Amino acid sequence: MTTIVKQIKNIFIFQSIRFAVSSGIATASHWFVMAILIVASTTPTVATAVGALIGAIVNYFLQRKITFRSSSANSSTLLSYIAVCIVIWFLNFLFFFIFYQIALLSTVVSQGITTLSVALISYFLYKRIVFNEHQPQSI
Repeated sequence: MTTIVKQIKNIFIFQSIRFAVSSGIATASHWFVMAILIVASTTPTVATAVGALIGAIVNYFLQRKITFRSSSANSSTLLSYIAVCIVIWFLNFLFFFIFYQIALLSTVVSQGITTLSVALISYFLYKRIVFNEHQPQSI
């Protein structure tokens, strides 16, 4: 492998690890809020929608600073992030609705499948649309 290919591979691997950690923290925030709302007698579908919103706020700061190490001004990334989050929020809601309401899976299983699906989609949307800086990144 050439040095450039190795560097690109290393950047992708380390960025993926940072994404997983940052997303894990944001997801924990989402699930924590969701659990509190369910205990407070909120329907699971509404609880996941609110939890996803809180998770998105936590996620922006973590992805911007930790995963993608963006040096762009908030004004240039925040609007793109909000647009992508709207898409992700609807996908989260749609996937959860399908798994929970239609497939009749449990709340935890439905949210688990939804979380994994949305995480994969999120990574590529953040990388291509939100934090797409045309500068080489360090590991």
